[in-house]
Amino acid sequence: MQQTPSKLEVWHSPSADDLGEDHIEFLHRLKVPTWITVEGKDSSRTRAIVTLLHGNEPSGLKAVHTILKQQLLPATNLIIIVASVNTALYPPILSHRFLPWEEDFNRCFNAPCNTNQRHLAADIASRLTGAAPEAIVDTHNTSSHSEPFAVAVDDHCVTQQIAQIFTSKLVVIDQHLGTLIEKANSVSPVVTVEFGGLMDPNADRLAFESLVSFVTKRHLFNTEPVPMQILHHPLRLEIDESSEIHYSSSVQDDADLTIVNTIDQLNFQTVKAGTNIGWLGRSGLDGMRAVNARGDDLMHEYFHDVSGFLTTKQELTIFMATTDPYIARKDCLLYFTPTTP
Repeated sequence: MQQTPSKLEVWHSPSADDLGEDHIEFLHRLKVPTWITVEGKDSSRTRAIVTLLHGNEPSGLKAVHTILKQQLLPATNLIIIVASVNTALYPPILSHRFLPWEEDFNRCFNAPCNTNQRHLAADIASRLTGAAPEAIVDTHNTSSHSEPFAVAVDDHCVTQQIAQIFTSKLVVIDQHLGTLIEKANSVSPVVTVEFGGLMDPNADRLAFESLVSFVTKRHLFNTEPVPMQILHHPLRLEIDESSEIHYSSSVQDDADLTIVNTIDQLNFQTVKAGTNIGWLGRSGLDGMRAVNARGDDLMHEYFHDVSGFLTTKQELTIFMATTDPYIARKDCLLYFTPTTP
């Protein structure tokens, strides 16, 4: 079985002819995780874009390929990290979040450093620390329908000034999952941007237009932050990985949990107390949890079993709700915050 390489290759100032005609050919030219540098107008400052931490989320990849292909002159020196190239190339191309026998790469930016992926994550973090960018943007797509939003570990002024280039929604996480954005305090301001669904052409367009602005804008921090919807301290609704989960418009009798197949339409919507979002199996709420940053399971504060339905107990704002059972088991069903903390 192939393994993710443990180190980045470095490519300085690639020419347009070297990049391939489209993002697929670009991946084949790269072959492995790559650190790309482009000289900007102001060489005293640097910005960085990280893309393809997940191998099936292409909007950022398409955008940086076009930016490089058009030979845009950045306002500052520019670093582009194309991370999970080998995962993206594993057939069928751009179909795997991570290789089936490896970890989710965006859960590898913490200890221990004991696998190729974790060595690669450490190499990325170390190189970014050395380069000291004034801002880092980590590009992603959601697995289901969603409005674009940003994720960060704080809502400081500089964080909002970066995020507002891309979206008017900011989620501030306090859970330690091993993600790149958790390196913000030790590296630079880091903002993850979820541009929308991975098959959504609007996500591709937003990624290109906003990343061009991020790259070419002379100053990122000379304007006041605009009003944003900011969600703090989100919880993750999780289910045991061994559970049988379905997405459907009607209950599936053999499932441990059936979630309504339009759950992604509730992303960033206020969901009232008493809303049924699915059907529970024979085990009811067993195997489900809603864990906060301290590790407390608050499942029974926010959800309950009402005549076999999984029902909200309080008014909640839901986001990152997936309709992919694989991601639901491997990561989580959705994130949420109570409307009144």
